[in-house]
Amino acid sequence: MRVIILVTSCLALWAPIAQSQVVPELVGSDTMSEPGKNWIIGKTRNGGYIYDADSGEMQGLISLSSHTSSFEIDRARRQFYAPESYYSRGVHGDRTDVVTIYDFENLSPIAEIEIPKKIAVLSFRRHVGLLGNGRHFLVFNMTPAQSVSVVDVESQTFVGEISTPGCAMIMPIAENDFLMICGDGTLQLIQLDEQGNEANRARSKEFFEVLEDPIFDRPFATADGWLIMSHAGQAYTVTTDGDDIQLSKAWSLLDEEDAEQNWRAGGGEFGAIHKATGLLYMLMHKAEKDFTHHDPGTEIWVMDISGQRRLERIELETEAFSLYVTQSDEPKLIVSDEEGGLHIYDAIKLTLDRTIEDPGPGAAFFQGF
Repeated sequence: MRVIILVTSCLALWAPIAQSQVVPELVGSDTMSEPGKNWIIGKTRNGGYIYDADSGEMQGLISLSSHTSSFEIDRARRQFYAPESYYSRGVHGDRTDVVTIYDFENLSPIAEIEIPKKIAVLSFRRHVGLLGNGRHFLVFNMTPAQSVSVVDVESQTFVGEISTPGCAMIMPIAENDFLMICGDGTLQLIQLDEQGNEANRARSKEFFEVLEDPIFDRPFATADGWLIMSHAGQAYTVTTDGDDIQLSKAWSLLDEEDAEQNWRAGGGEFGAIHKATGLLYMLMHKAEKDFTHHDPGTEIWVMDISGQRRLERIELETEAFSLYVTQSDEPKLIVSDEEGGLHIYDAIKLTLDRTIEDPGPGAAFFQGF
C-alpha cells in the first residue's frame, strides 16, 4: 500500500511539470510554401491532396465538402475557388450552396458566397471554370434543369444564373466567354459583359452524331482553345474568333490496325494536353464490348496534335483511371492506377520518376498550379 501511495504521489508531482513542457499545437498555424512548377492537387471525396511532383512529397490538404464537384486555382490571387453544398443535419435538412474561397497560406476558408441550391455534385473537372479575366468563376448546375451560376471573385458577390437547357460542361475561352457541349450535337458559346451578365450567345453547326458516336464530357484545354474527343476516337479542336465558333475537321487517334483491335479511350479524366508542346496524353484500352468509356486504361498513348499522329505508347503494369500533365517546361505526367498508387513520369522522356504508394483516397482528377 505504501509503495502505491509513493508512486501516486510522484506521478501527481510530475504531471504538472510534464504538461508544462508540452507545446500545444495551433491548428491552422502552418503555412504552405510557394507552389513549385510541378505542384499538383488531386480532388478526392474528402478534399484536395497537394503534392510536389518533383519530390513526391505531400505539401498540404484542403478539406472540401463531400458535394464539391471541382475547383479552380487562382495563382495570381493565391486562392482556391470551390462550390460546396451543406445540409443542416449533415445528410439531410436545409441545404446551403456556396462558393468558398480558400487561401494559399493555410488552406483555410476566407470567404463564402451563397449561390442557388443547384450545383451538380458529380466529380467532373469541367463542372466549374475560372474565366480568362480572372474575375468570373462559373458553376454548372443540374436539378435536372441545366444552368450556370456566375460569381465575381473580385467583389466576392453572386452575379446571377444563366439558363443553358440541353448544354453542359464549362470550357472558358477568350477573356470572358465559355463554351458548352450540347445534346443536339453542337457547341454553345456564351459571352459575358464586364459585370458577368450574359451579353451574347451563339451556336455551332452540328458536328457529331449523338447516338452514333457521342462526344466525351471531358474536354482538354489547348493553348488557344479546346480538344474534344468522341467515343470512337475522333478528335476535334475548337477555338473562337469573336462570336464565331471555329471547329476543325475530325481526325482519328486510331490507325487501321488500332480500329480493328477496337482501341478506345476510357477512365475518369483520361486525357491531358501539354499546351506548349501540343502533346496529348491518353489512357487507352481494348474494348471487348460496347460502352467501355469508364473502363481504365492499359496503355498511355502520346499524340502530336499538330501532326495528328501517335508518337509513343506506354504499356502499364497496373490499369490506370486518370492522368494529368503539368504545364512547366520540364513537365511531369501524373498517372493514378486502379489500386490507389500514384505514378509520376517525366512527360518528355516518358520514364518513371517515382511511385507514391499511398497518396490518400483515390483522386477523381488532378490539377496543376
